[in-house]
Amino acid sequence: MKRIIVLFLVFIIAGCNNQLNDNKQQSEMEEDKNIDIAKNYLEELGYDVISYETKGSLLFTKSDLLDLPGEQIWGVQYTEPDNFLNKEINTVSFMVKNHPLDNLFNMGKTNATVLIFNEEVIGGWSFPHSKEPLIGAFYSIDGKTMEEIHGDLQKWRDEWENKYKN
Repeated sequence: MKRIIVLFLVFIIAGCNNQLNDNKQQSEMEEDKNIDIAKNYLEELGYDVISYETKGSLLFTKSDLLDLPGEQIWGVQYTEPDNFLNKEINTVSFMVKNHPLDNLFNMGKTNATVLIFNEEVIGGWSFPHSKEPLIGAFYSIDGKTMEEIHGDLQKWRDEWENKYKN
């Protein structure tokens, strides 16, 4: 009887372990897919991908949109954040060349991060590569400032705050 119980427990543990491994493999495959999606997107924009840097995820609440870095990140997007609030957004970052910010600090390359939700690119940001730490806001994925995207920045900020403060 003890042997039957031990064998039964071994089968249960083995089955659970296989399920955990399957879930881990599925997660890794999805992450790899996001890397490919982001790389292809950057190449479609005409950038030469030099190296993969990192991946991660972000989650924004309404209040995050009024604080840094949330306001800065969404301020350089061409899409509104409303459909992505309280949802996990994947990020994939690369070093690229042939980008409008390449020579801002004479480094010849730019950091670019792509935002992905449900395996679709929803935006991204960039900033020039520098030997020294940089201070300032993000640029859009195509190298534009918030002001270049929105025009009157104070008007945009007032509208943004009114929309997301409650």
